[in-house]
Amino acid sequence: MKKVFLYFFLLNAAVSYSQWSYVSTIPGSGEIYSMSIINQNLIWVCSDNRVVLRSTNGGVNWDARNFGLPAGNITSISALDTSYCWIGTESGSIYKTSNGGYNWTLQFSLTGSFADGIKMFNQSYGIYYGDPAGTGLPHQWRFTTNGGTNWLLSPNAPLALANEAGLLNAWDWTDTGRYWISTGNFTANITSNRSFKTVNGFTGGGWTNTVLNGTGNSTGLYFSSIAFTDNNNGMTASNGTGSTVRKTTDGGNTWVTVPNPPGVSNFIPFNMCGLKDGSNLIFIMLYTNSNKCFKTSDYGTTWTQEIVPPQASSSIRLMQFINPTLGFAGGAGGVFLRYGNSIGITQINSELPSEYKLGQNYPNPFNPSTTIDFSVPVSGEVTIKIYDLTGKEVSTLVNEFRNAGNYSVNFNAASVLNSGIYFYKMTSGNISITKKFMIVK
Repeated sequence: MKKVFLYFFLLNAAVSYSQWSYVSTIPGSGEIYSMSIINQNLIWVCSDNRVVLRSTNGGVNWDARNFGLPAGNITSISALDTSYCWIGTESGSIYKTSNGGYNWTLQFSLTGSFADGIKMFNQSYGIYYGDPAGTGLPHQWRFTTNGGTNWLLSPNAPLALANEAGLLNAWDWTDTGRYWISTGNFTANITSNRSFKTVNGFTGGGWTNTVLNGTGNSTGLYFSSIAFTDNNNGMTASNGTGSTVRKTTDGGNTWVTVPNPPGVSNFIPFNMCGLKDGSNLIFIMLYTNSNKCFKTSDYGTTWTQEIVPPQASSSIRLMQFINPTLGFAGGAGGVFLRYGNSIGITQINSELPSEYKLGQNYPNPFNPSTTIDFSVPVSGEVTIKIYDLTGKEVSTLVNEFRNAGNYSVNFNAASVLNSGIYFYKMTSGNISITKKFMIVK
């Protein structure tokens, strides 16, 4: 299959306390192509190998939701709740489920296309963008006003140039009227590419384009990351050599080159995510020798690096943020990450502990919830698991990368465990510590 993936790298930048932590590895997935974050608990993802999965606990556990779908890679996804979800495939088809993935209905298909993104704003209105079926044919930018029963081509959808196509997740919007879409041109060593916008929405069309110059490579030139914080201010980045990061202050009519940070030359920007809450934050994932994530609140004047945990040694393809302190990311190998404190986990203070510690839970006995403090003097993988009296594992509280520090995790056993005596065990590095607690219901 074709596809382009980009990433962006900045060395000698400020490095902050790492907010990214490993959550899980999605079963059966070689590559997470798209995800739909409903809230901190409800998440849908899709990937290669016909994989559609849903989590109701923030990505810790996943359930298959691909019943009846044909073989092939699923490249885009948009869900509204636990029941309604739409997906796009590498063969240019759109499917819908209204019962949580137990049945899927084919809504649209175009031979020779490829689904780059889909977004449903409610059960009726949604947008879709896919590849053109060939040179001189329209980019497949479509909309629906009836839940996908009909997917109509956006008026004035631009006609594709030779070797021009869409890019996975390379779009953004600030409302249902303003959209920006990046494309790629796969002509070897080409030096220009087009970026599109509309202020009339998919229903009104009115697409205009800006030509962005750059220095492509053997795979072409593509600006596959783009993000806006408001109607005027945004950023994009491309592959190639030289200065490849751009910013705009006029809604994408013109783009100004932002100098690459020190130490950065050739890189691939996989994904940008811009927050629309007034923080001006833009996050970017870069593919270099390993994953790197950076954020800026001044459109590239200064950057802060966010350390990515070691499980994500391959490409992290995309990010989505709920707010400046809560986001998720996924990519190669099915690795799924969380930005911000994990559900129920908080950092107690900024002091660095001198030894591994696992505190006695409090209260104890308890019903239905209790708190456990733990400390790790060295950054690394941390697990806290609960076992019954027979030694059977019955629950996992923590299973992720943690920086050195002092933490507190809350455990609610209301619907998990019966009354009785249990053991909880922390493992990190070569250290294991076990303690006992009692549930009285």
